[in-house]
Amino acid sequence: MSYFRNRSKQALPLDVQQSTGWSMLRTLLGILWALPLTLCGLLLAVPIMLAGGQLCVVWAATPALLVSGRFADYLLERHPFGSMCAMAVGHVVIADRQSLTPQILTHELAHVHQAALWGGLFPFAYCAASLWAVMRGEDAYWSNAFEVAARRAERHA
Repeated sequence: MSYFRNRSKQALPLDVQQSTGWSMLRTLLGILWALPLTLCGLLLAVPIMLAGGQLCVVWAATPALLVSGRFADYLLERHPFGSMCAMAVGHVVIADRQSLTPQILTHELAHVHQAALWGGLFPFAYCAASLWAVMRGEDAYWSNAFEVAARRAERHA
């Protein structure tokens, strides 16, 4: 997966131009649909940035803002559900500076894509998937359908 835009000066064939136009429209609609979640992610990103954090744009199929820094490390180490390397909130990925790998980033970008599909309903759908796993006698995290899909994407990174 390439995170960089094609900067070629050559014209693309018409079918590629049309699919790119539709792709850009879908991406824009996904960003707008997930905007409530992304705003929550940005609220977390502000103190990270004020504490000297770093911000970059990840150009993927579903773009995201990647935020890291000492305060991000602190938040992720003390997450209520346990320490984690990274987490996605809408189109914002908050990552630990030391342990972010291409596989972990791919995993989190899968969650960004899920948020773009589900919008503001994503947290509820995610919790429902965890509840469904528990009701089947399985682990709420490891058997959550959204996590299973993100791990599948991670394996293909």
